[in-house]
Amino acid sequence: MTELDTSRAPRGLLAAQALVKAAAQLGDLAERHYLELKSTLDLSQKKDKEKIAKFILGAANRMPDVAASVFEGFGVMLIGVAKDEIVGIPPVEMMDISQVVQKYLGANGPRWDIQWVPIENSSNQVLMVLVDPPLAGQGPFPCRASGESLTDGRVYIRADGQTREATSGELDLLLERGKACRKFDMDFSVEVLGQVAAVECDDATTVEDYLATKRESLLDALPKKSPRAESELQSGIADTGSIFWPKVWARNEDIEVNSLFMEPEERTEEQYRAEIDAWEDQVRHSWAGAKARIAASVLSPTIVKVTNHTSVFLYSVELKLDLEGNISGSDWLDLESILTPAALELPTSPRRWGPKRRQPFGLAHDFSRVSQMGNTLALVPSPISYENEGSVHITADIGDLRPRGVFESERDELVLIVTDRLVKSIHGSWEITARDHNEVFTGEIDIETAGVIDITEIARLILGQDIDIDG
Repeated sequence: MTELDTSRAPRGLLAAQALVKAAAQLGDLAERHYLELKSTLDLSQKKDKEKIAKFILGAANRMPDVAASVFEGFGVMLIGVAKDEIVGIPPVEMMDISQVVQKYLGANGPRWDIQWVPIENSSNQVLMVLVDPPLAGQGPFPCRASGESLTDGRVYIRADGQTREATSGELDLLLERGKACRKFDMDFSVEVLGQVAAVECDDATTVEDYLATKRESLLDALPKKSPRAESELQSGIADTGSIFWPKVWARNEDIEVNSLFMEPEERTEEQYRAEIDAWEDQVRHSWAGAKARIAASVLSPTIVKVTNHTSVFLYSVELKLDLEGNISGSDWLDLESILTPAALELPTSPRRWGPKRRQPFGLAHDFSRVSQMGNTLALVPSPISYENEGSVHITADIGDLRPRGVFESERDELVLIVTDRLVKSIHGSWEITARDHNEVFTGEIDIETAGVIDITEIARLILGQDIDIDG
């Protein structure tokens, strides 16, 4: 005879199949406070769905110490299993079941789930209902609606072999359960994986070379003035025979341009030089941010990893991680997305001296509208957020964390950059909270830094791509 293994909750298909097989051999003898068998239910009928709700309420109203002794505290109902018979029932969608069942449980009622267990050579399947372990700090779960076998406001408990109304003494115990403080030997580990490092960049051979080369190119566009050019610049008109066209200057040549298609240079040389000077100042001011963007694409992304080492199922888990000192966070960037100065969010250089193409009549287009339309695409919110306030405050919305479960943040979200190259490690502290737990679980973390990463070569590559392209 197959043994009924109650040492672990029957999560997963293999464990569920083993439980179904063992329960079928035992039949009614297998029924206890943690397990109920139903040979069949017609889930198209409300009264049969009501029986599922009754079991869920009863299993959730057990005492935590009693429940914890088997199935890790879970209550289990098998539908489609009887003595020496595994017949199953026709599968239905979870929504069809929960729409009726949840009415009796209420929004703040017990947590539960289902799993369908296939039967060989049959279209039927066994329905397994799993009810979460009862916890200290939870008061009684009353029934929230009336039906054929349930009454609104009544409290039901699961005893050995039956689900029934609670006695006054049992109700007293459940009320005491609600007053109790939950004591858990919680055991978490919080890790920060990835390349946490400082960066350095030689400004003289990157941004200063870029500015010098770009400045030289922009100034080279100014005309070399001759006495004849000075005279014609004063008049702005050149004699071409029977027709007069405005004359526009570019580089060292006199270029006659049809005014229907081109506009003459409207800036003075003094204004043009002032634009170049102002642009250089803006680039230097923006360079620190540009280096941070390069660093965010070069360093390996940070992964926040949280492990629940206990057998407790945790709901709506949130992590707050504070990293102290000389460190800052940045959004991770794909290197291919920043391979131009514009992508580094550096100011655009002044328009090169010379004529500019006239905007054809009737073809004006508001490209800002296109940009705005592109920004209306819905983005999926990230579970990781951070703030830089002298140190880094990271928040991770983990969601549900299963017993011995692991959460890892996405690889393309966050980069941590050390702001002092002499720092060898970063110290931090963390807090974890979870729904239904009044405690705040805390711990500390130390992160070894990966030294100093030189980004000079990549910065030169990026700045060199557009170095001779007109602004």
